[in-house]
Amino acid sequence: MFTRVCKAETVPEGGMRLVIADQHLIVLAWPEEGDLTAVQGVCPHTNTPLADAEFDGRVLTCPVHNWTWDVTSGAPIEPQESALAFYPVKVEDGVVYIDTEGVAPLFAAP
Repeated sequence: MFTRVCKAETVPEGGMRLVIADQHLIVLAWPEEGDLTAVQGVCPHTNTPLADAEFDGRVLTCPVHNWTWDVTSGAPIEPQESALAFYPVKVEDGVVYIDTEGVAPLFAAP
């Protein structure tokens, strides 16, 4: 089930923001020359919220240990074993909706 999270205009192209959908902390990002994407909003290594993460328009970098991910897919860049959960997103009438059903944050093995 899709949950309304924000207006699309609150996420600039090349920017990101944290939102909450059904008790999931989620990074909503708009990659440059891409579509809005949603990935888990906590680092899989430290469970730290990614509110202060760096985002260069495509790559999300954790502020704690500099782990990186491609926000277009949630795929890890460095280290390779640490993917982020990827959530379905839709935009209707300028409003962003995220579906959390069946998606749970991923965590790295200790």
